[in-house]
Order: sequence, then structure tokens, then C-alpha cells
Amino acid sequence: MRKIKKTMIYVIILIAGYIVIGYFLHLVVFPEKKPEVSSYFKKDQMFTSKAEGFDQSVVAQEKGVVYCNLVVQPFAPGPPKHIHTKFDEYFEVQNGELSVWVDGEIKKIHPGEVVHIPKGTPHKPFNETSETIHLKESFAMPEKFAFYLSQVYQLMDYHPQFGKMPAMIFMLAPLHQAGFDSYLAEGPPVFIQKTIAFLAAPVARLMGYKSYYNPGELSNKYAVSQ
Repeated sequence: MRKIKKTMIYVIILIAGYIVIGYFLHLVVFPEKKPEVSSYFKKDQMFTSKAEGFDQSVVAQEKGVVYCNLVVQPFAPGPPKHIHTKFDEYFEVQNGELSVWVDGEIKKIHPGEVVHIPKGTPHKPFNETSETIHLKESFAMPEKFAFYLSQVYQLMDYHPQFGKMPAMIFMLAPLHQAGFDSYLAEGPPVFIQKTIAFLAAPVARLMGYKSYYNPGELSNKYAVSQ
């Protein structure tokens, strides 16, 4: 029993040491150089995901929120089933039929209908039709989420290891720690995913992963894999 307790104490000391030293290196010795989020987006700025089939054009950034015109391409698979813990989402279309998987149920949205996704609800929008779908009004997102979503889009489209475990864990860890509020609905419980991200972030930085990539950085680096 004493040996077990002693071992546990050593493990706790090692974990605590790793966290303190790791985050000191991550945040103090080798801090990331990235633009100011509050003034990052400009009108008509685009960020798109070929993998998801989503095109977003910025309408405005104000009071901590980014407003975008969202276009969903024909037969777009959309993002993985996911959960936001800090904000709600609303889906309303100008045309066509948008499918939204909501906590095990698929809802079909037509013009004049609105689907509200409360925070904490697993969901996934996608397009099962051959029509290009335009969302009505401006799609609103917290600015920090929009900023890191644009980085995830780059990883999805250009990094050959994205979507493959354990590489994806290390890719997402710095992003989650920085403010990317999106977690896999079909993964471990969200608090476990947050804990993993917290523990993995310092190692991820040492491996070369970041929360911000300069425009074109990934496409140039992994051009051969396209």
C-alpha cells in the first residue's frame, strides 16, 4: 500500500512538473506569433473548406462576433458531428433543402424554417442535394471561434494526417487551448477531450503544431500531397 501511494505521489509530481514546464515553454519561451483576433476579419474575406464543402464570406466583425454569408456546395458532407459548449447556432436557408443531423435525428430545413442548435447539442449540417444552398441572413459566430475555424479548415484541406489519430489530437490541442470551441460528438466526453487537449498542447507545440498558420503556409508545405 505504501509503495502504491509513493508511486502515485511520483506520478503526480511528474505530471505537475510536465504541465508547469510545458506551458512555460509553450506560452513564455516560445509564444506563438499571430494576428489580433478582434481585428482579423475584413469584409468579403473568404475562408473555405473543400473537405466540408462550405464557403464563408465575411460580412462584418463587430462586438466579438463575425457575421458570414455561408454557402453549402452540392452534396457537401459538412463537418464531423460536433458539439459547441459556449454558443448556440441557428440554421435558416434562402433556397433548397439543408440537412442537419441533431442529436441522432436528421432535420430537413427549407426556406422559412429555422433550426436552433443549443450549445452542448451534437449536430452536423450537410447537403444531400445537387443544389448550391445559401444560408439566409448572416451566419453568426464568436470571433475567436471563427478565427480558429479558419485554421482548422486549412488543416482539413492541406495536412495529409488530419483526421488520423493520434496526429489529429496534437493538431487540435493548441487550437482547443487557444479557443476553438468544437468537440467531436462521437469521441470521448467533452471534458475528457478538453483534458487531453490541455495535456497535449505543450507536446504538440514541440512537434511543430500551432494554433495559427500564415495564409498559404500549409498549402505550400504539403503541396506534394494534394
